[in-house]
Amino acid sequence: MNHANKNLYQIGEVTKMLGVTRRMLLNYEDLGLLTPAYKNESSGFRYYSADNIVHIRIIKVLQGLGLSLSEINKYFNNTEKLEDVIERMTALRSQLDLCIAQLQLRQSQTSEPDIRFITLPSFTAFCQEFKDSDLTKKTEDLRKAFIEATKKYQLDTAGKMCTEVFIESTSAGRYIIPIAADPDTNDEHIKKLPQTAAICIYYRGPYENFDTVQKKLLDYAKENNLATCGYFRNSFMEGPPTHGANKDAYITQIALPICHLE
Repeated sequence: MNHANKNLYQIGEVTKMLGVTRRMLLNYEDLGLLTPAYKNESSGFRYYSADNIVHIRIIKVLQGLGLSLSEINKYFNNTEKLEDVIERMTALRSQLDLCIAQLQLRQSQTSEPDIRFITLPSFTAFCQEFKDSDLTKKTEDLRKAFIEATKKYQLDTAGKMCTEVFIESTSAGRYIIPIAADPDTNDEHIKKLPQTAAICIYYRGPYENFDTVQKKLLDYAKENNLATCGYFRNSFMEGPPTHGANKDAYITQIALPICHLE
């Protein structure tokens, strides 16, 4: 093969064009993600085709979305067992939706929040049940649960700390801390939460007003014949760690999981 073919790119051209390093390209190759169009075995020089360029760009896009190279390998090469990759990308999409919602909420000048249909992703969590109506105590207990969970397990940074409370009694429920752990771990606190459909409101304001937002979700579900799963999930996006005592700036995703349409 004529390695001087003008239709091929030298490695230096590729790095300049795509903003990648030589080391990154060699790493892609070692992991089976990339095969150069031509490789001179004696000199080690590599030459890349236009198709290679497009493929490298896709790898970079997937990395930018948060997938690891191992996950990207499964994305390209595993045609039978894609559940883990789908679950991971669903979680990433959920995380991106949360970030967008936060920005929209800050930008919005209206006081009436929209009700949205969303998918709550599946994730593994450290869960601790509670039964208390005192908001200050629940806030402190949630912080203690977070410390206990992260002392034992690696934190899942893509997830949000949240609480689940029963519709019948919002003083009872469980604290939920997303962690990166095997759901089959021999610990009664570790649960695998399933993916579920939900309606939600991205609420900006004090935690004391959750019941007003939750009532709006319940009323919407009744008006539209939506069967609920019996609980709310409150995911804390921005709160005291970010805004201190400025409660009006707190942002929470308040979701009402939906089982099925009646």
